[in-house]
Amino acid sequence: MWELTKLKDVKVTDKYFDEALHIDVKNMLLLDPDRLLAGFRETACILAGEDEETTSAFMKRKQRYGGEWEDKLIGGHTMGHYLTALAQAAVSPAVTGKELEDVKARLDYMLVSLKECQEKIKGTENEGFIFGAGFPTKEFRDNPLLQFENVEKGLSHPFLEAWVPWYTMHKILTGLNASFKYYGSETALEIANALGIWIAKRTEGWTEDKHKKVLSIEYGGMNDCLYELYEINKSLRDQGSSLYSKEYERFADAAHAFDETELFERILSGKADLLNNVHANTTIPKFIGALARYEAFNSETKYLEYAESFWDLVVNKHTYVTGGNSENEHFGQDNVLDAERTNVNNETCNTYNMLKLSRRLFAVTGKKKYLDYSARTLINAIMASQNHETGFTTYFQPMATGYHKVFNTLDGNFWCCTGTGYENFTKLQRGIFYKGDEKLLISLYIASEYVSDDYVVTMDCNFTESDKVNIRIKPAAGKAIADDLWLRIPTWSKAVPSVRLNGKEKELGQNEGFLIIPKEDIASGAELEVYIPFGITCESLPDGKNTYAFLYGPYVLSARLGAKKIMTKPHGIAVVASAGRSVDSDEISIVSEKSVEDFVGNIDKYLIKRDGETEFDLIGTSKPLVFTTHFDQYTESYGIYWKLKV
Repeated sequence: MWELTKLKDVKVTDKYFDEALHIDVKNMLLLDPDRLLAGFRETACILAGEDEETTSAFMKRKQRYGGEWEDKLIGGHTMGHYLTALAQAAVSPAVTGKELEDVKARLDYMLVSLKECQEKIKGTENEGFIFGAGFPTKEFRDNPLLQFENVEKGLSHPFLEAWVPWYTMHKILTGLNASFKYYGSETALEIANALGIWIAKRTEGWTEDKHKKVLSIEYGGMNDCLYELYEINKSLRDQGSSLYSKEYERFADAAHAFDETELFERILSGKADLLNNVHANTTIPKFIGALARYEAFNSETKYLEYAESFWDLVVNKHTYVTGGNSENEHFGQDNVLDAERTNVNNETCNTYNMLKLSRRLFAVTGKKKYLDYSARTLINAIMASQNHETGFTTYFQPMATGYHKVFNTLDGNFWCCTGTGYENFTKLQRGIFYKGDEKLLISLYIASEYVSDDYVVTMDCNFTESDKVNIRIKPAAGKAIADDLWLRIPTWSKAVPSVRLNGKEKELGQNEGFLIIPKEDIASGAELEVYIPFGITCESLPDGKNTYAFLYGPYVLSARLGAKKIMTKPHGIAVVASAGRSVDSDEISIVSEKSVEDFVGNIDKYLIKRDGETEFDLIGTSKPLVFTTHFDQYTESYGIYWKLKV
């Protein structure tokens, strides 16, 4: 129905977004590629039966990165994210000059090096295999596939047995797929196809018991990346290209081996509390994989139902105002959110994956709710996950009032969310525009430019300063614009947006939450002014009817609570979490109205925007507070949710 426009065709010109991209790319280029490759090289040499001296030379005498992740059994997961992020950056119109040269050189080097690793074991029983995990004991060094064998036995101690090797493999294969899909690297495709055959052989050898044990341990989106590899090869075959793997159908069969239909059916049943105490980031990619099966085989509509049911459950019953979800990496009971506000909410990987699921669901269904979620989440969860001075990113974003965001470091915290963080900020143009049959949709109102063979669309806007969006559409020389222009009506808009077309008011038709400008009105080009009225809105939580968050148009607001009590503490496996709480209570007494309902109903009187600033003063309460846009909170403790009382 719709397609995401290609990354190479869209340039984000918003200053804040542009800075976020470039600081992310800078950090990636500061990493030592040989340290990221060290584990892959050592694994290849061991499987090739080479001696320690040869192995050391091939590794270029570099050690893996540490931080309790890259040097342990999950080592190599960063490589997959890194490849994807570099491939995205390599085709971004905003990455140019020396920066672009460096990105391309780095990506080429990583791919050639991985190919060298794969070539070392060509002709052996593990042909095609690449992996970069650390070796905690001699037993693992002697057998780099021991993790996979242990998973097939149901063993999963992250330090002694297996730390989710299929999860890691998903990142690696996805990075290779991206390097071909976006960057066009034939080397990446060769590696991916050989690796896909190794994976297929492994899945084909599972007994029913082994299969169940593998599915009981986190495996990321192995179904998603294998269906993607299948589709890449099928498309190449259909185009008559010689690049496709003759064994590509095995990739779809291998993908299906990771389709957890028992889980899918359970979610589809609609029973209560199906996600209680379920690990969120283990689960979300499984349903992206279900959607991938529908994308690959449109006749399998049940898999679309699985994905839609899961999305509805997560967004409607487990999601905070920013678009994030989870407490300490897990879902809770349905509609229990206020009670689970802590210092470890909203794992960034979850948000990354829900955004991926949402955009793809819109593409196949055309349902506006997926775009509404995506728009809110990009601004208030993804943009809010970056320290905009250092470019480092969050693991958690606390929903309990009084905590702060904790960010990774350059080379010491290779968390899962570090990897998705690299990806998030090299694809900020994704989801702004969608292309359909004789129609173009503007989904996100972000200053940007879309260039196609037929026309150029330029959009200027900044909702922190104005409610006006300027859109210019100009046809290519000798062509007329043959697409209708669709505009998403945001859920936060106080009224239907008004539109001026070439300086004149224009009444527009609507279609299920979209304004439509007919192609006839813009055939020779046009200038549009779109006014989207907005103000303060309030949202409470299902288990806390008087626990409110405030939004200004599309922006979640959070109170500035200072930096005096900022402290951190270890959490989980080498993660760092906020520890110091800057307030004793998140209760606010209302002194200006007789009820919470009256206060919320008149919130424009009490949460007042300062002229020319994105600062808001809360008055009429016992505790005066200053709020700001949450995406710009990265130095202080903050409060999004407040319990109102009279």
